[in-house]
Amino acid sequence: MFEVVTIRTEYEGWWLFDDLWESVTDHQCFSSIQSAELYYMKRLEKLRERYKNEQIGKYNIHAFYNNCELEYCEDCGEDVQIFHSLIVFKDKKAYNMPF
Repeated sequence: MFEVVTIRTEYEGWWLFDDLWESVTDHQCFSSIQSAELYYMKRLEKLRERYKNEQIGKYNIHAFYNNCELEYCEDCGEDVQIFHSLIVFKDKKAYNMPF
């Protein structure tokens, strides 16, 4: 099974921290890679329209952000950048999209 997941966190998604599942804002499951890729490309396009900045890291995971989207972190006592990352999983493991 393939899963296409968008998360909203204070770190780029390619860090794949254990708590990322608590930050999911969109989660879709697919039985084929073709269906997952089609949804992934549509989701990628929407994120590119909404956010001005994009970074690509490990597993070709995209992280999007706008400079003004900050939240106060009580643990660190300062504002932190918010990232929206698009991640694909195959059988619960990060899947490297070829593009």
